[in-house]
Parts: sequence; C-alpha cells; structure tokens
Amino acid sequence: MIFMPTPKDLQTMLDEIVRRLNEHGRRVRVLEERNRAIESKLGSAEDMILRNAENARLKTEEVLGTLREMDARVMKIENDVSKIARDMGKTVKKNEVLELENLLSLYNPLRSSFVTKDDVERMMREKKE
Repeated sequence: MIFMPTPKDLQTMLDEIVRRLNEHGRRVRVLEERNRAIESKLGSAEDMILRNAENARLKTEEVLGTLREMDARVMKIENDVSKIARDMGKTVKKNEVLELENLLSLYNPLRSSFVTKDDVERMMREKKE
C-alpha cells in the first residue's frame, strides 16, 4: 500500500520547505555580506600595503640620495685634508721662523753694533788726536 499524504500534510511539508529555503537564503545573504565586508577590508589592507611600500621606496631613495651626497662630501673632505697635509709639509715650521728671525736680528744694522769702515776710521782719528 502506497502512502499518500493528505493535502494538509502536503501544505505542511511545503511550508517547511519554504521556511528552510528562506532560512538558507538568509544565511547565504549573511555570508555574502560577510564576504563583501572581508573583501572590502582586504582591498583596504592591500591599498594600505601598496601605499606603505611606495612610501618605503621613496624614503629609501631619499636616504640613498643623502648617503651619496654624504659620500661625495666625505671624499671631498678627505681630498682637502690630504692636500692640506701635503701643503703643511711645504710650510715653514715655527722654530725655523724663530731661527730666521734671530739671524735677521743679528745682521740688522739698526739693532746690531756693527760699525762701518768710515766709523772705524773716524774713531781711529779721534783716538789719535
């Protein structure tokens, strides 16, 4: 014997199927909303990562440029220091200047007690007289 549901049972089954479909539809919509929210957050995170990566790249280029400038300045300073060191080897030392000054003061007729030939002759004449 085949069991045939009554119209009331059919209506009850149909109502249950509709209720379950509605419940599943609601769950699918909730999951779709969550998925959209996650995709939106993921897109925002990707944008932020790209912006941060670009900012990091720009900062890195800026730092590298500054390092290149500093490297050039250091090389110039090193060259200047070596040039100054070479020039210092060619300059006169303080003790050499003092020695030269002493020699000049010895040979300076205004400060020394050198006498000229005329002075000696005159002094000799004065002595004889």
